[in-house]
Amino acid sequence: MTDISIIIVNYRGWQRLTQCLDSLKAISSNLYSFEVLIVDNRSQDGLLESFITSYPEFTFISNTGNLGFASGCNLGARHSSGSYLLFLNPDTIIAESALHGLLQEVRSRNQFSIVSCNQIREDGSQEKPFGSFPSIFTLTGWMRAISRVLSAQKIPFTETNEYVFPDWISGSVVMISKKTFYALNGWDEDFWMYFEDVDLCRRARLKGGEVVLMKSICIEHNHGGASRINQNIKALTKTEVNISRHVYISKHDLGIRASLMHIILIINSLLFGFIPAIAGIVFFFVKSLRTLSRIYIRLLQYYAIALRRGTWISKRSVNFPER
Repeated sequence: MTDISIIIVNYRGWQRLTQCLDSLKAISSNLYSFEVLIVDNRSQDGLLESFITSYPEFTFISNTGNLGFASGCNLGARHSSGSYLLFLNPDTIIAESALHGLLQEVRSRNQFSIVSCNQIREDGSQEKPFGSFPSIFTLTGWMRAISRVLSAQKIPFTETNEYVFPDWISGSVVMISKKTFYALNGWDEDFWMYFEDVDLCRRARLKGGEVVLMKSICIEHNHGGASRINQNIKALTKTEVNISRHVYISKHDLGIRASLMHIILIINSLLFGFIPAIAGIVFFFVKSLRTLSRIYIRLLQYYAIALRRGTWISKRSVNFPER
């Protein structure tokens, strides 16, 4: 059996994907075996066939539509043969040593553990690919800023010289055993994009697993792929961030607490987003402002559908109730 199945979900992020696949193609090790599976979420731009030709050593899988990150990851996992799964963003670059280190670490942890590593941008700046689970006081940017000022606890999770033990790690680099992955029922396809990584880590933690970020291992992660192709896509993905927050709350919070969190998000989106949205209409020639208007309109549509259908799930999710 293969040791590692590396699963990459792509949607029109071909330029970054080329760098990622080239880095994987350069890896050669006698310490472990690995396969690479690229799930294309129906890019339909005519480039898939050329990549299949250019990288014959890798497996390309076509999804039936742009069904989201979770759907693509689950599809890749179903085609995998590895004992361990590494879910990797197409805009990353990884070295042999990093891959080996992640494998060794996840093997040494308890069954339900999830392992990741440090990430840097192309310019060498450090990312923060981890965080705390959402709470009433951390739902929005301005609430998080106030919370940081008022809180005496600067680090809300354990950190050592070698590790960070956060609540969740980014879905851009996720190493997990296949046994654990299926014991957790995989990625939740109620999420179309964003917060599916927070949800997976939450479920792992509830079963006693550890969420671990290794400081000694680093990969390059360059944002700006499929989620930022143009202003329309940017508006769509930024809208989905807000939608996925509602989906996450509906799954992991109950009663008055959940209702309060939903209300806070709605007020933040519609009240504080109103003036920027109007500015985007008036100054339509400014792309960034026009994008804010698009986000606002999309959110109005989402809340109308949520009220009518009685669900927080995005209409782009494969699990969206049609009736």
